[in-house]
Amino acid sequence: MEPDCSTSSSSESDDGLLSEAAMLAAVNGTDEADFDSQPSPRSDSPAQDEQPTVVTLAARAYQLEMLEKSFKENIIVALGKMDTGSGKTQVAILRIQAEIERSDKIAWFLAPTVALAQQQFEVIRAQTQSVRSRLIVGSDNVEAWSSKPGVWDAVLLNIRIVVSTYQILFDAVSHALVPLESLCLIVVDEAHNCGGKKSRNAVARLMREHYAPRKEKGLYVPHILGLTASPLMKSNLAGLEELERTLDAVIRTPSKHRDELLAQVNRPEMKTVPYAAPADDDDNDNDIDLSTLPALENLWRLCVKLDIRQDPYIRYLLERTGPKRREKLQKAIMKRKTYCMRSLTSLGRRTQEMYLKLGPWAAEYYLYEVISDFTKPVDGEQQPGDSLQEQERRYLADIFQRIGAKPPPTVPTDLSPKVQALLDVLESHEGDPIGIIFVKERATVAVLSHILANHPKTSHRYRVGSMVGTSKMPGKRRDFLDLAQKDYLLSLGAFRAKKTNLVVATSVLEEGIDVPACNLVICFDEPDNLKAFIQRRGRARMSESELYLLVKSVPNPVSRDWQALEAAMKRKYEDEMRQNPLLEQLETAVADPSELNDYPILRDPDTGAQITLHDAKPHLEHFCATLRSRKFVDWNPYYVLHTLDGEPIVDARQPGLRRATVHLPVSLPPELRKFQGLHAWLSEAAACRDAAFQAYEALYKAGLVNKHLLPVTEDDLIPEGERVGKREGMAMVRGEMEPWGVVARAWKEGKGRYRRRMRVESPNGEEKVVMDVVMPVPVPYMAPLELHWDHGPPWRVEMDIDMCQNVGGEETNGDFVGHDQSIALLELAFGHRRRLETDKQYPVSFVLADGEVNNLTIEGAPVTAELLNKLATTHLVRDVTNSGQPYFPVSYLPTKPAAELVGKAADEEFENRPENTPYVVVKKWPKAIPLFHPAVKQQQPVASTKPYPRIVPAEQLRVDNVPAVYSRVGFLIPAITHALGIHLVARDLLETRLQDTGITDLSLVVSAITARAAREWTDYERLEFLGDSILKFCTTVNICAKHLKYPEGILSPLKDKLVSNSRLSRAAISSGLDHYIIHQQFQLRKWRPTYIQTLLSQPPSQSRRLLSTKTLADVIESLIGASYLSRGASGALACMALFLPSFTWQSVEKCRSLLFADAPEDEALPKTMVPLEPLLGHTFARKALLVEAFTHGSCSGPGVRASLDRLEFLGDAVLDYVVVNKLFAYSDPAPLEPQTLHLLRTALVNADILGFLVMEWCATVEGAEVDVAAAESSGSGNSDDDDDDDDDGKEDADVTIRRTETKLPLWSFLRHASPDMGLVQRATAQRHAAMRGEILEALWRGGRYPWTLLARLQAHKFYSDVFESVLGAVWVDCAAMVGEEEEGGERAAVKACEQLVERIGILPLMRRLVRDKVELLHPKEELGRLACGERVDYEVVAVGEVGEEDGETTFSCKVLVGGECLGTAEGAWSRLEARTKAAEVACEVLRARKAAKVNGEVGEV
Repeated sequence: MEPDCSTSSSSESDDGLLSEAAMLAAVNGTDEADFDSQPSPRSDSPAQDEQPTVVTLAARAYQLEMLEKSFKENIIVALGKMDTGSGKTQVAILRIQAEIERSDKIAWFLAPTVALAQQQFEVIRAQTQSVRSRLIVGSDNVEAWSSKPGVWDAVLLNIRIVVSTYQILFDAVSHALVPLESLCLIVVDEAHNCGGKKSRNAVARLMREHYAPRKEKGLYVPHILGLTASPLMKSNLAGLEELERTLDAVIRTPSKHRDELLAQVNRPEMKTVPYAAPADDDDNDNDIDLSTLPALENLWRLCVKLDIRQDPYIRYLLERTGPKRREKLQKAIMKRKTYCMRSLTSLGRRTQEMYLKLGPWAAEYYLYEVISDFTKPVDGEQQPGDSLQEQERRYLADIFQRIGAKPPPTVPTDLSPKVQALLDVLESHEGDPIGIIFVKERATVAVLSHILANHPKTSHRYRVGSMVGTSKMPGKRRDFLDLAQKDYLLSLGAFRAKKTNLVVATSVLEEGIDVPACNLVICFDEPDNLKAFIQRRGRARMSESELYLLVKSVPNPVSRDWQALEAAMKRKYEDEMRQNPLLEQLETAVADPSELNDYPILRDPDTGAQITLHDAKPHLEHFCATLRSRKFVDWNPYYVLHTLDGEPIVDARQPGLRRATVHLPVSLPPELRKFQGLHAWLSEAAACRDAAFQAYEALYKAGLVNKHLLPVTEDDLIPEGERVGKREGMAMVRGEMEPWGVVARAWKEGKGRYRRRMRVESPNGEEKVVMDVVMPVPVPYMAPLELHWDHGPPWRVEMDIDMCQNVGGEETNGDFVGHDQSIALLELAFGHRRRLETDKQYPVSFVLADGEVNNLTIEGAPVTAELLNKLATTHLVRDVTNSGQPYFPVSYLPTKPAAELVGKAADEEFENRPENTPYVVVKKWPKAIPLFHPAVKQQQPVASTKPYPRIVPAEQLRVDNVPAVYSRVGFLIPAITHALGIHLVARDLLETRLQDTGITDLSLVVSAITARAAREWTDYERLEFLGDSILKFCTTVNICAKHLKYPEGILSPLKDKLVSNSRLSRAAISSGLDHYIIHQQFQLRKWRPTYIQTLLSQPPSQSRRLLSTKTLADVIESLIGASYLSRGASGALACMALFLPSFTWQSVEKCRSLLFADAPEDEALPKTMVPLEPLLGHTFARKALLVEAFTHGSCSGPGVRASLDRLEFLGDAVLDYVVVNKLFAYSDPAPLEPQTLHLLRTALVNADILGFLVMEWCATVEGAEVDVAAAESSGSGNSDDDDDDDDDGKEDADVTIRRTETKLPLWSFLRHASPDMGLVQRATAQRHAAMRGEILEALWRGGRYPWTLLARLQAHKFYSDVFESVLGAVWVDCAAMVGEEEEGGERAAVKACEQLVERIGILPLMRRLVRDKVELLHPKEELGRLACGERVDYEVVAVGEVGEEDGETTFSCKVLVGGECLGTAEGAWSRLEARTKAAEVACEVLRARKAAKVNGEVGEV
């Protein structure tokens, strides 16, 4: 994103902290101007237009070579015949980045033309977005800035980089408006223009008149860096020396490799194409038949008949007084020389030129387009207050409308022989064309590009664009005769992006401006000189490329010159090609055998693997390729060749000894990134192999190459016996532990009895039973349970926490057995279903407390109306004719009700019974044993509509002797017993295998071992959510601290292997944990009581079961979460050491101390990063950590210690750790459900939302803009004199300084050296500016998470990487706060990280999503659920806008559910966005259908 130039909002604090209120204010529009205000076209704010594409060249070797040399002295980088793309500009960018990081002064980039300045500004700004930069050209009314004191100071306030044309800086320095001492660096592009002792070039004068005198006096002067593709304007050595003297710099050429020269065999094939043309066609008045162009004939006629006295300029002069005005008036009338007359005659001449050059159709088209374009904006009648320019415009528009120009036919016809020759060339070109057509005139560009875009021979194959220079001078009118209305930067960007494949251009594309390599270059007009011809030829650098010259078939001196030039160029090609065999001979020559024999061999002593000199280079390339691939980063090693003295190899064709230095990717530590060969070699290939061998040997010694001399992998870092393969879905494990056998044996041994008080309470609290749970082993404490036995509110079961005591051994056994009421309670609830063995003992003894009913016999009295009225609400009734089936009595009916009033009668004789037979209305006793979860609605029985749903004859019923609450308690006993059994299993695990973890809360272990499939009152889902994050965090910090030199590309897969489900599931089995996992669901309907006698008679179970390996792994993660809740990180690490003992786990504090100590103490913070610490709210003790966090992998070269990769890897774990802890602890009003936890984590830490928040988080820098109100004067293009010093009609310009504030988003501080990455940043910034309001509204007000909007934003991963890396840096830096052995160190670090996560807006967003219950499910995932098993298919199609040179490729998608198209999306910017949008539409359709079905509606929605 580009820094946004706007006024800061009061809702944003000075330190850049975005509060929830500020974000809501943004949604309300209170700070809309902050991001949506229109930036100045010269400021460093992004324009809303599409920015030009930048072509990246993989030329890092020579770029860094030249960068290093520029630090030692002023140099002129001369690339010679190397690719002229963006290579030399990238050298300048690297130098500028280095300079502004160490200096507060301004780096000034100079370009010879406005077009080149504009291009270079975009390229430079894209890679230096952490500072304010500015483009200054003449059209900014720079001359007016000097009229008011302080304007230049205001313009350059907090500006660190300026790009301008040569003259701008010269004038500013000459007038003492910009002192040289305020500059740290001057970069001169196209420096070859500045040579010559008497050169009037602005840069040459700047150096001679200002730079040199200061240097002679010993005063400060800025560094100089020159850039050129060809250092000579003329072929003489004196010119080189003069250029060096002028710029106070030495010319330096990068080392050239012979393999590069040998590869340069794709020379363009030069061809001349003759076309028929009269020899005297320069006489435009000849050969024109005006009758074929009526509009042109009308134009000339009007020019003759015009009354000069009506010309606005003449009338303007008539209204003025003064001798000079009268003189001008007389001259204008006599010569008929006014702006309007010149425009009319120029239009006529250019139309005739178009006729001769391009043909009658082109002339007609040109004339019509010029007139149409000119007359479009003119509305209304002339007004008295109109300026002179406006009067002249209206006057010309009126004349043009009288000409009667008409559009030509759509298809170009009647074209000149020259155009026909061009069309034939284009039509005959084979392959996929990428070409440039060079012409001289700007108007020719517009007309010819239109012809080619519409002619049948070319329109189907060529996508045509156009490009001309954009030189403007302040106060000068745009020449409407050029038809130059398009944004040529967009056209150039389309050509770079290959959306157009043919560009018609003026000489502006000959040099400097970056364009793709072409296979077709056509000189439609002859080049002006040899230099232009060579530069055009250089554009055709693709394989089998062609260069065409269109020449007249009639010989003349000019064409003969070009024939001679063609012959000379062919001879030059042949000379160069003849040198290639010599190079091949040098490279293939056999080296001295003794030299090769003496070269060492790299051999591993254990395996015997070896690498020789010949093997090193491919092995090194393979090593670099295995490093983590990250976009915009070149991971290949590159080689720099130099002489024995360290100087570059200027002429690779010359023989001689040479050495090579190899550079490795920046993801490696500094000491492993640069290696020089041991020896000097005649062969460059041998020199490179030597350097590669030294590098590979060092990597081996550092442990990055294994014993087999191959790149180390994650498996190499794990002990051989601990390596695991691919995880199977299911594993055969031991059966679920049965705890009651141990209890039964303890009853038999009679060593002691333990008791714990329990209370069972009804939902309304009116019914309560207190009893003791007695067991021969300590009774585990159970947290309160809620048991659902019908569709109403649950019953509550509670235990005393601290009342578990040994109540004696064998001597008290009889008493407790005698008071054991377990069987009796069960008989009350289940006796009607099955006969209970009352002579046997239940494994748990339930003893009613004092004050409770002791006699639990069922026998009761017959039902009477009086008795039922007394006991109906408290007692059950039982049907003695149906095994004592219990019922809840509802009401007493003295007589038999009518059959139509009864839902169901309990007796078969209902119809035969007398009418006076009394009945009881009853409610049925439930069949199923109580659940730990509410019954689903579908299971709820349908209520009867009859007044009496169920009746039983009163004579069959007896009223229980004991209240119904005891029957209810008996009905709950199976569930209570089952829960006690799980607690016994958990306690056995805790007291044996988990005793070293420090877990003190048994309920945590119960939850940790209980799978969701068991449908218990608890499960491990929440703990697994926490433990997964803790495991990832602890593993990440440990491997980072243990392997300080390893790049992230090795650490990331190592972490994945260490915490993989495959490894964890194997650990669960090997540790015996599988035996403790509760997975089988409690079978409600099949429950049977288990007796001690039965348990004692059964042998120990040896059963096996199939269990998901994912479940096995989840249980370990859950136990880690439980350990963390008990003892923090130390407890989690103890648990991890228990299950993963092969890895040596260190404390989190120890790891942080090691990482902190590894960061240099003395690395200074670059000047460009000064605003970061206030923005982040953290002052770094080790500035190196902050620098590393903001250094992208593409940023290499001197002074770059490390990239952000390792810190991003660490920060990713820290962010997950912070967010997961916050989500887990959230309990307002209740803890979050596991599914909600996962959805929230996905919504809060995905790359899309992090990227958006990083774009929102900004620092503010003050600046200024200058508004110049142009004064009206006679400067309408009419005056021929420069000495008009009278004051009539001329006023001073009004200059206003407007203070601004520029927002520098967090990501803009990221240091990188990738033009492509800069392009992505600018394009993303434009999308962000356009979409932020909508995204903020959805995030802070919407009911659904904006997945589709965030997908449309297309925030690249490096945005989220920035935040994660800085979070990792803050976490490591907190080691300076608390020593490794002090308590609270981890809490302090976590608190600092939490503050950072709060500041960026993640935690405020979390609170909002939870509070408002925002729908978080991704549309694609939601669609999968709504599809109910139907197949879902996405059909995505790329939609290219062929023929639109600035068009964007978009994507459309339709989604089919079960073969039916339910959603479509159009105009998406990515495939992901297209799928998400289509899924969103399909979800709406299915939700509507579902709602219609529920509401009983019929038909399609």
